[in-house]
Amino acid sequence: MKTPHTGRPHGEPSPHLPEPSARPAGEPGLNRRSFLAWTGALGASLGLPYAPAAAGAAGGATVLRDREAASRFLAQCTFGGDLDLIDEVARTGPEDWLDDQLASPYSSALAEVNLLLEELGPEDSFRYFDWVWWDRALTAPDAVRHRVAFALSEIFVISRNLDELFDISLAVASFHDIFLRHAFGRFRDLLLEVALHPAMGLYLSHLNNRRSDPSANRFPDENFAREVMQLFSIGLFELNPDGSEILDGQGEPVATYGNAEITEMAKIFTGLTAAPEDPDEPLIFGASENFVDPMVMYEPEHEPGAKTLLNGFVVPAGQTGLEDIEMAIDHLVAHPNTGPFIGRQLIQRLVTSNPSGAYVSRVAAAFADNGSGVRGDLGAVLRAVLLDPEARDPSRIDDPTFGKVREPIIRWIQLGRAFRATSASGQFRHYGGPVFLGEEDNGELTPMAQYPYFAPSVFNFFSPTPQPAGALSDAGLVAPELEIIHSFTAMSTINHFDRAIRGGFYLSDDGAEVSLDLSDEVDLAAVDPVALVDRIDLLLTYGTLSEATRQILFDAILPLSGAAEQVQMALYLVSLCPEYAVQR
Repeated sequence: MKTPHTGRPHGEPSPHLPEPSARPAGEPGLNRRSFLAWTGALGASLGLPYAPAAAGAAGGATVLRDREAASRFLAQCTFGGDLDLIDEVARTGPEDWLDDQLASPYSSALAEVNLLLEELGPEDSFRYFDWVWWDRALTAPDAVRHRVAFALSEIFVISRNLDELFDISLAVASFHDIFLRHAFGRFRDLLLEVALHPAMGLYLSHLNNRRSDPSANRFPDENFAREVMQLFSIGLFELNPDGSEILDGQGEPVATYGNAEITEMAKIFTGLTAAPEDPDEPLIFGASENFVDPMVMYEPEHEPGAKTLLNGFVVPAGQTGLEDIEMAIDHLVAHPNTGPFIGRQLIQRLVTSNPSGAYVSRVAAAFADNGSGVRGDLGAVLRAVLLDPEARDPSRIDDPTFGKVREPIIRWIQLGRAFRATSASGQFRHYGGPVFLGEEDNGELTPMAQYPYFAPSVFNFFSPTPQPAGALSDAGLVAPELEIIHSFTAMSTINHFDRAIRGGFYLSDDGAEVSLDLSDEVDLAAVDPVALVDRIDLLLTYGTLSEATRQILFDAILPLSGAAEQVQMALYLVSLCPEYAVQR
């Protein structure tokens, strides 16, 4: 059996410590030669998904022990787990544990933001949603729900880069609740709530969208009408069930819609306005600033008459505006593209950037029918994504086309989850939105080019289809996350990890420093550095650290005198190594 580590079960004492590689006299820790080898491997991992060097040498497929398989499963469907959670999944089994997660109760982010408003008042309320989001990301027991909600927020995008949304924590919390509420529910309900939410109405400008008035040269805004098709349901081109494009007689992809369909769809989303803040108030078009409750229909501004949507489908005249909207949403959900289009993106966000056609087909089939005749059951879709043979087979670790670059923010959160981030106040009141770099830099950047609900556009932090030039594009592979890895984030991300590990993981807005709990690892390092590396390997890379990487770790930590210093160095190096940078 091939194992990409020492082959010693986690927890057993090591028979001996490895000898450090030769280094120039007087040079402590990680020497120049080993660091160059390390960064070379990392560079290779960013050109083509990393394949463990030990795989070929052993001449067989990777096999994971139960705890390692559990850790890998958690890396795919959560923000990561600590030892207790890994043991729970190993004991229960991924399928039963996932069933328990899918049955977990939903709790509202909006309710928690309202509690903060009552407790602290409105002065810093723009931060409150961030506090709630980070607290849940680091501590919530319904870990799958929060990971899936984040993935959905990267598909159905609003951004607080829009000035009107920046200050309204209540609006963003209410919008995020859609994903928490429907993460395992019906896609139809999710898409309808997205379409009717005033935060989306602000962001894609169908809030207060008025009916046509040709005499005034006024026509409905087409922004949301375009994106609800292009990004939120069917995509640009007709798809086969396996996600491949249908080609016409000239070998060209077939468009799902054109300008005529956009114009007709825009008519559907007219007449929507913010609900009165007091239900007893009269409805006045454009008068309310209620950005929490679903938008309501003001019939005099809804475009009358029939509307012809995709493939000749007609929304008949004579309906109410909301009936038109519900019929259009049902039409999009029923489109044969929606299953493979949404399913493939969920696979990309959770498991692998380049799923096989067969994998996409199986997920699309679960979208089409959950086994009980229900279309768009996201719980069934997630089971199909996470329990598919391609997701669970550990031999895929050896396939250089399988896997995904880990999003920087997920790597960051996983450190907090794995090493039980704690705060003296018991709170995780973090705010880390855009950082202004100065006028000469002409703009703002987040330290990792990524922060919840601060995407630069409706196209998310990265698109599903980028092919970086070189080995990836030559192989016909995509690597979405590499769009946000550049000269700035390559360094700022590493600095974030360093601060997280050495203290001050997050500096809370309440002044209480949040730190990783490394006490168990320090105790382990004091008696068995090999066991320390095994522990970190299990938590972050599910037993896949190559012998070369492990040797680099030992070269760096064995000369260090203090156990705490050894732990910090080992954890820092694993946090940026290729086996961790690429989820396999």
